[in-house]
Amino acid sequence: MKKTSIIFILCLTVLLTACSTTEKQTKIEYTEATGTIEQVETNAILINNFKEKNDKDNPESAIRFGIGDKYYDKNGNKIKLTELNKNDNVKIILTKDYPIQETSPGQIDPKYIQKIILLNK
Repeated sequence: MKKTSIIFILCLTVLLTACSTTEKQTKIEYTEATGTIEQVETNAILINNFKEKNDKDNPESAIRFGIGDKYYDKNGNKIKLTELNKNDNVKIILTKDYPIQETSPGQIDPKYIQKIILLNK
């Protein structure tokens, strides 16, 4: 009986320890990229030098973002598309796994875009 109780307590301890360490792990739920605005259109912007923050393997590219909103200044205030200009630097916050459509230039569907942040004003 005593042996069974000790084994049960050890198993319970291991189980609780395993559960508590997995809860402490944090998941990154977004991808961060940067770029420079090449062109501002009616409901879209073209970004040159699009580059993911931690991706050193992929070259910079041009990406079109077809959205009319989701633009912010660096303080977190919402801004209008008309406040963006050619050569402005931006930070793009995307969902973690986003596909780039193989068009010329590449495009990212608006549902994968969380924010586009104007950096230089």
